Amino acid sequence: MKNEAQPEAYPAATGFATAPPQTGYPQPGYLQTGYPQPGYPQPGYPQPGYPQPGYPQPGYSWNPAQPQAGFSAYPTPPPQYYGAPPNYGAPPPHPPPHPPSKTSVVVNSGWYSRNQKNKPQSNAVGAASLIFVSGGMNIAWSMGFHGWLFYSTSNHNFIAWFIGGIIGAVLSCFLTNEVAKKHVLIFSSLMVMIGGIVTASARSNGSIALVGSYMDGIANGLIFAPFLALTGEVSVSYMRGLTAASIEQMSFGLGIFLQIIYTTSWNASTPRPSIYAFTAENMKGLLSSIYGLMALIIGSLLCIESPVIMLAKNNDEQGAIDALRRLQRPYTLTNETFEQLAEHKKYLAQNKDLSMCRTIGQAIPTFVRLAFLRGLNAMSICRLVYYTLVYTVAIQYVNGYLGWLIGFGVCRWMGNFIATFCMESVGRKKLTLLGLIVCSVMAFVIGGQYNLYYNTGNSIMLLVFELFAGIAFTATSPYLSEAYPLGVKQPFIAFTFIAEMLVFIVLTLVTWSGPVGATYFFAMGGIYLFGVFFGFLCLPETRRTNLREAQDKFSRFINLGF
Repeated sequence: MKNEAQPEAYPAATGFATAPPQTGYPQPGYLQTGYPQPGYPQPGYPQPGYPQPGYPQPGYSWNPAQPQAGFSAYPTPPPQYYGAPPNYGAPPPHPPPHPPSKTSVVVNSGWYSRNQKNKPQSNAVGAASLIFVSGGMNIAWSMGFHGWLFYSTSNHNFIAWFIGGIIGAVLSCFLTNEVAKKHVLIFSSLMVMIGGIVTASARSNGSIALVGSYMDGIANGLIFAPFLALTGEVSVSYMRGLTAASIEQMSFGLGIFLQIIYTTSWNASTPRPSIYAFTAENMKGLLSSIYGLMALIIGSLLCIESPVIMLAKNNDEQGAIDALRRLQRPYTLTNETFEQLAEHKKYLAQNKDLSMCRTIGQAIPTFVRLAFLRGLNAMSICRLVYYTLVYTVAIQYVNGYLGWLIGFGVCRWMGNFIATFCMESVGRKKLTLLGLIVCSVMAFVIGGQYNLYYNTGNSIMLLVFELFAGIAFTATSPYLSEAYPLGVKQPFIAFTFIAEMLVFIVLTLVTWSGPVGATYFFAMGGIYLFGVFFGFLCLPETRRTNLREAQDKFSRFINLGF
């Protein structure tokens, strides 16, 4: 049947003639305005596969009576969705995990955040610092900073701690990597605690005090080499200098400072206590026992073994990864953990390639440099320096004597403190050379004016000398932790400590007098001046270098770089 023409006001509706008639709106073939219909052409935009209005399309007819091929007479409209699309508002999918990056870590965070992140590294070796504080107190005691002694003394009393240190250092050479460092620390802590209790309970008994000095010295010598080596192996490169200087030089300096503070104050308040009273000597033993107990607790809970030794001895890679995980906060595996593991493996591979002869050949020049610096350190804090201080300020005994002695301890420790916190910004070499050159000048001036009795100017220069001596020798701690090849690291650190103890012993046995003191300071000024040129030529700058790079720098005897 032929359709009738539609009026001009109403255009012909497109659709299918065979569709059942509908009444009302919408009519078949018409779009609802305002609602895009899925599956249907959108108004105003050409759609592929649909006829475009106003243009005849090939294969399409505008006659409603002729349905197009491939279309049903009763088309089923596609489903319409009026709600939110699927997965609307859901979080984006997680990105796939990436393998550990091989690039190096660039540290741009602040000092506080770096310190908090790497705090477990200093905690792992922090118990040793308490034992070194006790050792510093004994060094100051051997210099002459002690309370009233109600027993006869000899040079043996004043060198006993140094002899004990040598004994402990020799024993540590036989324990190299054979006994866990935590066990060595626990044993040393018990020795310090027992020696302190013995000293605290003694009353006018020189033999008991001698035993306490020996026990404390052995404990210090026993942990010196293992824990300086451990410090270098557990610390990241940008924190190694701060950590090593904090646990060794700054701790010894703090012990010297504390011994000077309480003994001079105690002696000034009680000029002559009773023989049965609790004296400054008993206080020294009590403090040592407290340090030993704290070291025992902290070491038992926080000490972490070296991941380098785990890899070297048993190839325990899983144990090394776990140790590295616990050495940084948060205690999770990160890219930096695997980077440190890879660096430790390279460090091991570099040292395995060295024969024992080549290893010792690299260690001996390093030993000469570091033993020389540690010997200069002993010269700056020995018994002759104490007698010089007393000699120059004796006239001020009534009014200012106490202040000069306390100032001596403050200046020494402040030098250690300043250098420790400048170690990773200024560097090791610059601080060492600065301290040596100022100490050399001060020593020459003190020697030149030594015979001017009661010279206050010399007292001031002696305090300046101690301040810069603390600055000069603080860098020896990180140098010891990173300089020696791995195969002989602990024995040669112990040998360096023994060399320093021998210098202490020789200087303690020298009998002081005015001419001897003047000669000593002239000699010290000349040796320190030689140390400036020696350090400029031979000391490397190892700030923020890994252990491989530090060892390579020390393998060259001439190092002009800063």
